[in-house]
Amino acid sequence: MNTRSYRFQDRLVEHEGKLYYLRFSKAQRLQHLLLLTSVTLLILTGMPLLLPDTWVVKHLFLFESSFTIRGIIHRLAALILLGVTVYHIFYCLFSERGNRDLREMILTKKDITDFFQMISYNLGRRKDPPLFGRFNFIEKFEYYAVVWGSAIMLLTGAALWFPVQATILFPRWVLDIIRVIHSFEAILAFLTITIWHMYNVHLNPEVFPMSKVWLNGRMDLEFFRDHHPLEFEAMLAELPPDTVKRIQQQLQENTEAEKVETT
Repeated sequence: MNTRSYRFQDRLVEHEGKLYYLRFSKAQRLQHLLLLTSVTLLILTGMPLLLPDTWVVKHLFLFESSFTIRGIIHRLAALILLGVTVYHIFYCLFSERGNRDLREMILTKKDITDFFQMISYNLGRRKDPPLFGRFNFIEKFEYYAVVWGSAIMLLTGAALWFPVQATILFPRWVLDIIRVIHSFEAILAFLTITIWHMYNVHLNPEVFPMSKVWLNGRMDLEFFRDHHPLEFEAMLAELPPDTVKRIQQQLQENTEAEKVETT
């Protein structure tokens, strides 16, 4: 049996009588959940160190041991981030799906072309947007930002967690620079998540109030077709004829239902 021809067949799931594309597996959703939990805790427990005199921090940390508890939670969240990072590395290297997705995350010449074509499209100089495959350039840049940010935060955080050991390796002034890097990288991560990622996942009119892909892994075939047309066409080319017919019928029924709702 040609296993490659059944790659997309395995990613089709049925829910409440409809077919969906399984965008993310359980392992990928677990990694995202752990990353979300760790980063949220790190931001909430790290920002008070940057803004200790604000009224919010003063009201949140009323008790004498408040900052001690904050530090414990911050370090536990760092361990979660370290754990999910190691998990993700092994997942990408040794699982078939993780390895394939990692290879598709590699930046190509097409991504650079898509970047400029998207700018032209948004400025009204191009009639149609560029066609994307499994990952568009925005998703790739977000992924690179997570990888870069996690590496910087873990390395600088380790030095700040063990300052005595760090000063054995580096002069004291290097540790001060590391503290500044750690702080500003945290601010950059916070702004990237709240402004860029939150818009694409939650505030974008096409998915508002929230895309549920990160929860159940399922993507509507209409959304899949419209936003990842190259991968959608590749899927149709590999699926059995009866499955392709069912997909086309489902898309047609959804289109007719939308017309009825708008009239």
